Amino acid sequence: MALSTLPLTALCFALLLCLIGGAQTEVPPSCLASAGVPGNPGHNGLPGRDGRDGKDGREGVSGPKGDRGDPGLPVPGPPGKMGPAGPAGPMGQKGEVGMPGAADALPKSLRTEFQTMKSRLSVIEKAMGFHIIRRVGPKYYVTEGLQDDFDAGLRFCRDAGGDLVLPKNEEENNVLVKMLKVLEAPIGWIRTTDRKTEGIFLDTDDSTLSYTKWKPGEPNDHDNNEDCSMVYTATGLWNDIPCDRKYHIVCEIS
Repeated sequence: MALSTLPLTALCFALLLCLIGGAQTEVPPSCLASAGVPGNPGHNGLPGRDGRDGKDGREGVSGPKGDRGDPGLPVPGPPGKMGPAGPAGPMGQKGEVGMPGAADALPKSLRTEFQTMKSRLSVIEKAMGFHIIRRVGPKYYVTEGLQDDFDAGLRFCRDAGGDLVLPKNEEENNVLVKMLKVLEAPIGWIRTTDRKTEGIFLDTDDSTLSYTKWKPGEPNDHDNNEDCSMVYTATGLWNDIPCDRKYHIVCEIS
């Protein structure tokens, strides 16, 4: 069969066989057509799988030592616990005498007057703490209307900054009687006793009495049990009486 009578596809296929087989047969002109217009690029394919990490390489040789850096800023740490107290040091030298106070700077006469006024104010402040107050000379007779035995009366008045009442003259005795009348008290204690020496009545500081107003026939230590003293409101007369009785308490502040 002649080549000119074969279809174009068969001719191209015969040419490919000749090229593969190494034949020197001349390629027909119909197989040498000019290249056409390139087509559009195709879509990208799916990405491939990640490859495996390679093995770690060996550690290299250490490099040379670098230069020394600049010193950092000093930061103080927290304070430690307080240690035990050390031994006391030697006593210092005596200081200079200070400036006189306001009262010391006054002349002597004014200082005396200042102290008198200060003491007087202290007496008034103590007296003002009671409900019933009577002034008699430099003293104040005061009471809360309490009733108790002789020793309890002594304690109460001393705790208040005074003492159990003991008239030193007729005026003071009359003021005491008037206070007892206000209290509607028939009897009140006075501060004198013969506990130390029977029959000799003294003040509780063991001083002798400068004024007395005993009822006739008194003190008589009736039944050997009358060592303390009281005053009758109706007459203002004194009498000795057992110390454990409970009568009204009047204090004096001076």
